[in-house]
Amino acid sequence: MKYSFREILSYLGPGFIISVAYMDPGNWATNISGGAKYGPALLWVIVLASFMAMGIQIIAAKLGIATGKGVAQLCRERLPRRVVLVLWAAAELAMIATDMAEIIGAAIGFSLIFHLPLWAGAILAGASSFALLGVRTAHKRGFRWVELVIMSFVAIIALAFVFEMMLAKPTGGQIASGLAPGIPNTNALYIAIGILGATVMPHSVYLHPYIVQDRRSRLIEDEGDTEEVHRRHYILESVDTVVALFGAMFVNAAMLIVAAAALQGTGIETLNEAYVTLTGVFGANASLAFGIALIAAGLSSSLVATMAGQTVMDGFLDLNINVWIRRSVTLAPSLAIVIAGFDATSVLVASQVALSFELPFVLIPLLWFTREEGIMGSFRNSSRTTGVLGIVIALIIVLNVWLLYSTLLG
Repeated sequence: MKYSFREILSYLGPGFIISVAYMDPGNWATNISGGAKYGPALLWVIVLASFMAMGIQIIAAKLGIATGKGVAQLCRERLPRRVVLVLWAAAELAMIATDMAEIIGAAIGFSLIFHLPLWAGAILAGASSFALLGVRTAHKRGFRWVELVIMSFVAIIALAFVFEMMLAKPTGGQIASGLAPGIPNTNALYIAIGILGATVMPHSVYLHPYIVQDRRSRLIEDEGDTEEVHRRHYILESVDTVVALFGAMFVNAAMLIVAAAALQGTGIETLNEAYVTLTGVFGANASLAFGIALIAAGLSSSLVATMAGQTVMDGFLDLNINVWIRRSVTLAPSLAIVIAGFDATSVLVASQVALSFELPFVLIPLLWFTREEGIMGSFRNSSRTTGVLGIVIALIIVLNVWLLYSTLLG
């Protein structure tokens, strides 16, 4: 098959929507903490985690392309009702936890840039998230506009960290040292496991099969429902996913490298402290870029989390809730926690624990469904793919269980 550059560009979108899950505020703290404590030593962990994520997201997209359905809908159709309700409840918990991390991250960004109390930043973040929902309802092209808006946010985040990298001026030797596998000490192992274990967000796996449906439907209408059409779609979507997640890998790696250059040895771990310290090390523009990128990450991730929440409810319960109502329901706990005065960093950690709990409930069904010929047809995973994917999923689950145990009982 031959693909023109223009055709490839037209398929870029779904992967970028998914990529914001790998740049959300919940990931920022881990990257910054790793760089501040151990310099570039854990850079290789980010690279490994990113490649694991690419494989899982490509498989999730393939499920949607081959079946026209997502993980949640297939669970509803093929599993007992009681099991479906348990899976739905766990998924909803993950959606709330995800949205909590995104809103709090954006709130921190607004509060830092505009010198506002955190509760005011949270209200501003909530209002902005509602405004973003209007993108989908204000244009007839709807979903493509959502993709373009998200891609714009991703571009803002990436450019901010290109700027930060220019200020940090890492040497090739420093980057190369971080790419050599190694763990400095036991405490570094904890952070490394955190980076690996939090690689895949549950909502990104639920959402990816859904957001490829817009192109799938148009292709079937224009070219027919044939294997060749879907195979072409799958290849182009794989390119989209790899390009987008390479971008996410750069952002995460840049966070760690900048933290290594500006914060190593300071003992700083929170986003607020990092923002202030960047001003002292690289100047006000560095902290400004940091804050803008944090807002972009929080708001884009919040929009994606709302879309994923719709997918979860529609898939598991066959119930389509108005997006504005959905936004209100998931936003309320975030605002309540911030206004009540809970520590933002502690809430971010708690949200990641909740997401760790949910991860097996989506990855195991994904593995099971994509190995079944009756579901996937000729797109079913090969034995080798199933084996590799099984190992990756087992590793992620073990790491998340370990993080859950150590966080709650450690």
